[in-house]
Amino acid sequence: MSDALTISSLLAANERFYRTFESLDYPAMAALWEDSERVFCVHPGWATLRGTQPVLDSWKRIIENTTAMRFNLTGSQALIDGNTGVVTVFEGIHSTVGRERHSSGAISTNIFAFDAQAGLWKLFHHHASHTIIPEDEGEGTLLV
Repeated sequence: MSDALTISSLLAANERFYRTFESLDYPAMAALWEDSERVFCVHPGWATLRGTQPVLDSWKRIIENTTAMRFNLTGSQALIDGNTGVVTVFEGIHSTVGRERHSSGAISTNIFAFDAQAGLWKLFHHHASHTIIPEDEGEGTLLV
């Protein structure tokens, strides 16, 4: 798979990140990340993680302890500056850990670098923060 330096390919890379997370496939998740010291991640409620190995270790821990994961992504916004792409998105999160089901909402900022040699967007920054779950104003239903 080869990406291009476009908004649509950046949004597709962001979507690939979430679908990979849903698949709970650690090797596929690890392949999405840049291998550099600028790698940075904040999971909701976690301390800041810096560097490739601590970040990948966190994903391995999450994936190993999660039975099911599903995202409803809304409000994606993207921009490109040079070879850097930034995507913000609302995450409606539905997960199962053991026998417990959880639903929550987060606002996430994902920053990618375009690797021209590989023809791929590589993630180097993921920061997700808990937020309220918005309601559909006309229906009064939760949008998750």
